[in-house]
Amino acid sequence: MRGALALCCVLSTACATTPRADAAPRARVGPERGTLFIAGGGNLGLDMIERFIQLAGGPDAPIVVIPTAATEDTFPESWPTLRMLREAGARNLTVLHTRSRDTADSREFTAPLRAAGGVWISGGRQWRLADVYNDTRTVAALRGVLERGGVIGGTSAGASVQASYMVRGAPQSNRIVMAPGHETGFGLLPNTAIDQHLTARGRQNDMLEVIRRHPTLLGIGIDEGTAIIVTGDRATVAGRGRVAFYNTADADALDYYFLPEGGTFDLARRVAIEGTRIPPHVIEDESEVVATMNRLFDAMRARDTAAMRTLLHPELRIMVPQERGGERIIRISTPDQMIAQVSRSVDRLDERPIRPEVRVDGALATIWTYYEFVVGSNFSHCGTDAFHLIRTESGWVVTGLTYTVRTSGCRR
Repeated sequence: MRGALALCCVLSTACATTPRADAAPRARVGPERGTLFIAGGGNLGLDMIERFIQLAGGPDAPIVVIPTAATEDTFPESWPTLRMLREAGARNLTVLHTRSRDTADSREFTAPLRAAGGVWISGGRQWRLADVYNDTRTVAALRGVLERGGVIGGTSAGASVQASYMVRGAPQSNRIVMAPGHETGFGLLPNTAIDQHLTARGRQNDMLEVIRRHPTLLGIGIDEGTAIIVTGDRATVAGRGRVAFYNTADADALDYYFLPEGGTFDLARRVAIEGTRIPPHVIEDESEVVATMNRLFDAMRARDTAAMRTLLHPELRIMVPQERGGERIIRISTPDQMIAQVSRSVDRLDERPIRPEVRVDGALATIWTYYEFVVGSNFSHCGTDAFHLIRTESGWVVTGLTYTVRTSGCRR
C-alpha cells in the first residue's frame, strides 16, 4: 500500500509541473535523466553488456550488482553475472545484497548506490526484490543513480521489478501473472507492466489479462537476448529478439504488436515512431519453429532419443562441409547415426544457439544460427546451423540440417 501511495505522489508531482516554454519537454513516463536498460532474460550479447557498461561511465565506473532475486546468498567471483560483466570489461563491481528490510533501509547499506554510475539487477524471482527493497532507502538510492545521469539495468526478474505494476510476483509460482499483495514494483518506469522471456516461454498473450484488469497500464513484453533502452520517453529495442507493446494508441485492430531491433517506441504517446510493427501471428509461427529446435537440443542434453525421433524426419540427411587433405568433402549422416552418437556419449552434449534467424512461409521454415557446443563442462567448438523444417499435422519436423564446425574464431 505504501508503494502505491508513493507512486501516486510521484505521478502527481510530475503532472503538476509545467516546463518553461523554451525548455525541452519533460519526460512523462521514462526517466528525466539517466537511462533504464531493461532486458528480457536469456543470453545477452556481449555488445549489449558493453553498451550497459558505457552508459554507466565506462569500464572503470563503479557498478553495483543486486542479486537478491536469486535463491543463493553468497556470490563468488565466478558467479555468472559477475563473470559476464567482467568479460564485457567492467572492472569496478560491488555486490549489494540483503534479505533484511531494515538493512535495505539503512544509509550504510545504500552507500555504494550513492557513488554508482550503474546498477545491474540480476534474474531470479522478482518478489524477492520487491519484498526486501520496496519503500526503503534502496529504491530511493536507485532513483538517485538516474538523477545523476547513470543507468539502471536489469534482466528477467530485474526487468519486471522496474515497472510500477509487477507481473508474476507470486512466491508460489511464476506462472501466476497477477498476485494480489505482490504487484508493486520499483516504479522506475511508471504506469507500466513488464514481462520477460516472452516468446521463449509462450507468454505473448498473458499481458492481455493484466491490461483488461488495469486498463491504464502500458504493457511491455521482452524477448530473451533483447532489451529496451529507455532515455526520456523513448524506448529503443536492442538485441536478437523483439519487444511487444500492449494497450498502445496505434494498435489498430491488433491486441498488441512487436518491434524488432532498432525499433523505437514513444512511451508517453504510446506509438511506434521507428521500426515495422509486426503482428502476433508472425511471431507465433516463428516461436513454434524455434521451440522445435530448442526441444531437439533439450533432448540431446537429456539423451532422450525417443524425443529426438519425433523431431527428425526419417528421411533427413545431416550434412557437414569439411576439408580433408586439401579436398573439400561433405560428411553425410542419418538421424539413426546422430541419435546413436548422442546415446553413446558419456558427457552431456549441450548445443547453444545464439541469435537464431527464422523465416516462415506457410508450412516451410528455415533457421540460421550461430551455435556453441559444450561437452560436459568443456567448450568444444562453434559453428553455424542451417535448419529446414516442414509443418506436419503433428507439428514442425526437421527435414534438413547442415552445419559447420570450427574451433577458432568463436565468440567466446
